[in-house]
Amino acid sequence: MAKPMCRVILLLAAASVWPASAFAQSGAPSGDIVVTGTRTPRTVREAPVRTDIIGETILTATAPRSLADALDWLPGARSESNCQNCNTTEIQLLGLPGAYNQILLDGLPLISGVAAVYGVEQLPAVLIDRIEVVKGGGSALYGPGAVAGVVNVLPIKPLRSGIRATLDYGRLAGENAVTGSAMGSLALGTGGMVSLYGQGARQPGVDLNGDGYTELARLRQWSGGLRGTMAIGGATRAAFDYQYSDERRRGGNMLDRAPHLANIAEAVDSRVHRASLSVERQLAEATTLTAVYALSHVTRDSFYGGLGDVVVDPAANGFDAAALAEAEAVSRRQYGATRDTLHFGELRLAAARGGHDVQLGVQYRGERVDDRNLDADGRFLGTLSKGSFSTLGAFAQDEWSLSGAVRLLLGARIDRSSVLDDAIVSPRVGLWWSPSPAWVVRANWSTGYRAPEIFSEDVHIAVLGADPVRVRNAAGLKPERADSMALGFDWRPGWSSGALTLDGQFYRTTIRDTFFLGEIREDAGGLFQVRDNAGGSTVTGAELNASLRVDERLRLTAGAAWIDARYDGAQRVFDGDARQLFTRRYLKSPRWNAIGQAIWTFSPRLDGFLGVRYVGPMDVLNNRLGAIRRSPAFVVADLSATRHLPVGGDREIDVTLGVRNITDARQRDLETGATRDSDYVYGPRSPRTVFVQARAHF
Repeated sequence: MAKPMCRVILLLAAASVWPASAFAQSGAPSGDIVVTGTRTPRTVREAPVRTDIIGETILTATAPRSLADALDWLPGARSESNCQNCNTTEIQLLGLPGAYNQILLDGLPLISGVAAVYGVEQLPAVLIDRIEVVKGGGSALYGPGAVAGVVNVLPIKPLRSGIRATLDYGRLAGENAVTGSAMGSLALGTGGMVSLYGQGARQPGVDLNGDGYTELARLRQWSGGLRGTMAIGGATRAAFDYQYSDERRRGGNMLDRAPHLANIAEAVDSRVHRASLSVERQLAEATTLTAVYALSHVTRDSFYGGLGDVVVDPAANGFDAAALAEAEAVSRRQYGATRDTLHFGELRLAAARGGHDVQLGVQYRGERVDDRNLDADGRFLGTLSKGSFSTLGAFAQDEWSLSGAVRLLLGARIDRSSVLDDAIVSPRVGLWWSPSPAWVVRANWSTGYRAPEIFSEDVHIAVLGADPVRVRNAAGLKPERADSMALGFDWRPGWSSGALTLDGQFYRTTIRDTFFLGEIREDAGGLFQVRDNAGGSTVTGAELNASLRVDERLRLTAGAAWIDARYDGAQRVFDGDARQLFTRRYLKSPRWNAIGQAIWTFSPRLDGFLGVRYVGPMDVLNNRLGAIRRSPAFVVADLSATRHLPVGGDREIDVTLGVRNITDARQRDLETGATRDSDYVYGPRSPRTVFVQARAHF
């Protein structure tokens, strides 16, 4: 542990961050309002559940291309690519895989298991105002799936009529990527607002190791929508939102040919409709009743597989027409069509009485998935996954202010799932205590669960060589149950006049009947993995963050997290002819990660930004070689400068020029050729990228 610790200490000593954006507890202005932890608006410092914020500075200075890019700037959170062919990305909180956290859109759970496969890259950046992150169990308020935490993407809510437009150009590995977006907003005479927006993106397929196969998939994305608010009488307000996205993703080789004619291809065409309508009625001065209905519908056409390691060029040595015809007969049968529909409804009462802020609510979530196997001519071959799942839940929460220095958070939720025999109760208890103006102490305990439904990995098919690897649930699969506790502090000494802040948190999550994907097996149906219960697992971690405002021109912050995620007993991850491999550690879960950032205000019209991220070594399984390898550590540095150009009144154009991943820190032992294990990919997801971004606000 000493060597990684020394690296982290050196990183923290050398680097920094703009405190208003990256950490809620380490420098965010005390007046910032957060809502995710308790669904009760509180300032960052007064929130009984620690809430991190990714705000304007990170979203401007680093020009993240997706939600996953932005979350890399939080200790204890990181993004990880899970496929060398098509770049599926998951967000890790507390070292746990992406299926353990809940992604919300303005508080609504509209990222379904199917949409989560690529959903973190499909949210229009033009919409994002900021991101709130709560680490630790959140199931009491948000239901199943919030075991490791909650990521809430909060959209821009314009206050006046105007136009926002952004154009982003990036140059990576000799290729060009372009993203453009625009939003127009119109203030209504009733006190409401309507916004129309659109975003388009193009990224070429990128081959990083010169073997003819992509490491970054070719992307064509378009999204657009309409959202707004309006007053209905003096006590009622309504909000509506509709969003459509269309993404075409293609990885592997021979991108100009039909997928089944390539050696390896992963091709996914996704079309997503999301809509919501909410009505809020003020019943009394401090009492509101809110009703919400939301819908998500995903249509996805896919191909996973290919011809494999056969020569396809008739003029090349080793060409065998019979072998090619045999491979093509198999490849033609590897197409798929997935339909996923999610309905969500909620009725919530919020009331404040004396020292009590009470939330009472009922929620319904229903999802239907139909995943089919087709051939190249669109003929139906069979059903891969099909099911309907629903959960009816009720929750209650009381945020009780015993005094100005002490508040209790008491809550519970009961869920009835269609796939479980018994209802599940998820309580939570929290304490907020400020023994002096400089100190805040928080303690929280909560529980959570995951039911055995269809998950994202079930409808994203891993590829070993050109053979798809499917997932099956074991008979009698039990739900996972989790207990999470967190203890933290926030120190802002009065003698520093707010220039110095220090915060830390210790957390521990235990999971019973942990879901585990075993080794790859083969039967008459092809390659597959079985999801079974693996006993228990435990995640233990700690964070420490610090920020310092040196003067009005220079602000620094640094943070580090240590996370140990492991199973209670060794799990078999590989079963080959000559060997078996077991591990107790969660794969692709580094123990250490840290960030440091600095922002200089050279003048009112020019800002400079330097950010450094450290990702520690992690264990990664290579199924082709039958080996668990220890990755190297990575240090990733970003540098940018932003020029602010006023054009009259409050209108402005900002231009940012920068370099992401200056040292090109990334995996160097990438798999090659048609027999590669596409899951053997780890570390920073993108190579060195030079970018220019222009933003206009009128």
